[in-house]
Amino acid sequence: MARVEAVVVCLLIIAMDVVAGVLGIHAEKAQHQGRRLRILFIECRQPVRHAYELGVAAAAVLAASHAIANVVGGCSCACSRDRRATPNRQMASFALVISWIVLVVGLALLILGALPNAERKAAKCGLPRHHFLSIGGILCFVHGLFCLVYYASANAAKREEGGRHA
Repeated sequence: MARVEAVVVCLLIIAMDVVAGVLGIHAEKAQHQGRRLRILFIECRQPVRHAYELGVAAAAVLAASHAIANVVGGCSCACSRDRRATPNRQMASFALVISWIVLVVGLALLILGALPNAERKAAKCGLPRHHFLSIGGILCFVHGLFCLVYYASANAAKREEGGRHA
């Protein structure tokens, strides 16, 4: 039964990260639908509300995926009392740290890419923010990979702990 639960959790995490990534990439495509004018390094762009909605949705799904992976994965890797960690625990710790880094960078890119599209007013001028939404979407896929590694390693470490104490 535990293995079925693990497979379901892994599929849920991957599905959520894929949805977040696709939303981020579609937000980038929607952003290019608006009119823009570029003079030297200043770009004037008309906001696209749909790009804002897709970018915020991608950020929300990414955050929810991360929360589920961390809650269900537990903190067996970080809350260890043993001085010598098993390879599974080391891998879980590594994947957890990397997933947090990817989460922070991905969320920042998705939010920074979506925010200029929040207003319904006329065009706004400033420095261009090229591909923030699509790079944030790609990082959602990377996040899914590291969360999957984290969950599988943390689950294996828990099984090792149970087998050692039994």
